[in-house]
Amino acid sequence: MRTSDAVSGAMAAALGAALIVASADLSPLPRQAYGAGTFPKVVGGLLLLMGGLMVIKGLRQRQPWCRWTSKVAARPFLLTLAAVVASVVAYVSLTPILGFPVVSFVLLSLLFRAYHRRGWWRAMTTSALATAVIWLLFAQLLHVPLEPGLLEQVLYP
Repeated sequence: MRTSDAVSGAMAAALGAALIVASADLSPLPRQAYGAGTFPKVVGGLLLLMGGLMVIKGLRQRQPWCRWTSKVAARPFLLTLAAVVASVVAYVSLTPILGFPVVSFVLLSLLFRAYHRRGWWRAMTTSALATAVIWLLFAQLLHVPLEPGLLEQVLYP
């Protein structure tokens, strides 16, 4: 089944509005200009904005709200679902032991390789860049404690 951009955009905008409302009560951090609710509000605002743009695009295209397309094969769907669930379980259980950088790099490499099939070099490069950006954004800029694990001596000499 495929939905129009108007339906997808409305769902994204509703999620963004809910995120903004839910993060309104989060208290600010001591001695900082931003608080725990800053990042959820930014993400909620972007979801609201982009969702609204998708709604406008979908309404202009006059697409049907939903339509049936070809069947989804059960085996690839179940394998994809299992990979995502296994990744979440592996992340939660291995991050305290190995640390965020190692677990994130390995899991992203495996997922990128499995889903895009464009070679290990591209999957590992994309994973390294994504892990570095996430680490810099959360651990360094927003001061969110991410477990360094095995790399603690390298990251914090």
